[in-house]
Amino acid sequence: MKLSSLTEQFRSHIFAMVGVMAVCGLGASTIAWLHIQRQNDALDVKDAQIGALVDVNKSWVAHAAEQNRLRALEQTNVLLLEDKLALIQQQNTAAAAQLKEMEASNAEVKEYMSRRIPADLRRLLEKQ
Repeated sequence: MKLSSLTEQFRSHIFAMVGVMAVCGLGASTIAWLHIQRQNDALDVKDAQIGALVDVNKSWVAHAAEQNRLRALEQTNVLLLEDKLALIQQQNTAAAAQLKEMEASNAEVKEYMSRRIPADLRRLLEKQ
């Protein structure tokens, strides 16, 4: 009984303290809930931004793959053109050698080549 007599004089203070604690707890819970909601909203925004960046990266990957494919085609075309150029040069050399041979062995060709012929035609015929 002694304890109840001690608490009796402070009973109103104890109830007030419990009330203040309840109000503080309710306020802290409300603030915590609002803070969590803000964090969830921020996470949703970040998630949307990350999704957009993933889409952009996918399109960059596709673009890079297309660029690599085009570079490979370009390299193939360069090699084919180099082969074609070598073949044309070989044919040109063979034609020039054949012309020299014809000029040396055929009097009619030698006589034609000794005449004045257009400079462009002469360069074409004598090209090596």
